[in-house]
Amino acid sequence: MTTIEEIAESRPHLQEALGLFKKMKTFEGLVQHTSLFEAGAAAYSPESVDTVFESFTSAFDIPEDFLSPLKEAVKLGRIDFTRLPMNETPAFSLPYHEDELQTILFMIGKPFFVSLRNSLRVDTAFRPEGRCPVCKARPSLAFLHQDSGRTLFCSYCGFSGQWQRIGCPNCQNRGPRGLEINEIEEETGFRIDLCNECGSYVKTVNAGLLESYSPELIDIISIPLDILAQGKGYRRHSPNPIGIMTIF
Repeated sequence: MTTIEEIAESRPHLQEALGLFKKMKTFEGLVQHTSLFEAGAAAYSPESVDTVFESFTSAFDIPEDFLSPLKEAVKLGRIDFTRLPMNETPAFSLPYHEDELQTILFMIGKPFFVSLRNSLRVDTAFRPEGRCPVCKARPSLAFLHQDSGRTLFCSYCGFSGQWQRIGCPNCQNRGPRGLEINEIEEETGFRIDLCNECGSYVKTVNAGLLESYSPELIDIISIPLDILAQGKGYRRHSPNPIGIMTIF
């Protein structure tokens, strides 16, 4: 597998994003052996909150005081993490900008969703309506396989599952007039599937690239495709691995 350092060297324009992703993996590693939640819970267990936030501030070198209001809200059970994949942020006020809060919650919540995926037995497919069977998130990344099959990847919990080859997973539009494909000459194996019915897009990648990169790294490598799609007015429905939904 290609390392983060090798990618950063060959793609210097992605160094900042890759640096944040490396910190994310450090954070996940710090809490991987921690018991994070009980079955059926909608958030971290109160006993694990201190460890989660201490690990996060350590990995990202953030002053602990900056996240104190959010940490207190999580301890009090006021944050329902299971609502985040539906793009629902807390209804009460917190001292963060809306986009900033969405990014922080995604990043802090990642170990919760990975633990949720590991605790459940789910089918090998995305739901017919295009949502992840683990956390109900909508996909922004897909992989095409040699057998003409397509799998969707969930950026929240990391679940990957089959879905129909043709159609928009965000609105179930099967076109063809409403669907548009953009390929990038400079990025072999990458394309953007645009839906003119709902205005969303899914980055679609040759599955052979998974031999060299993880799905998360592929999402970061293909940030230029996000810029292209969003520049045309299309939107993604789930954050990338460093918690960013809107690139500009």
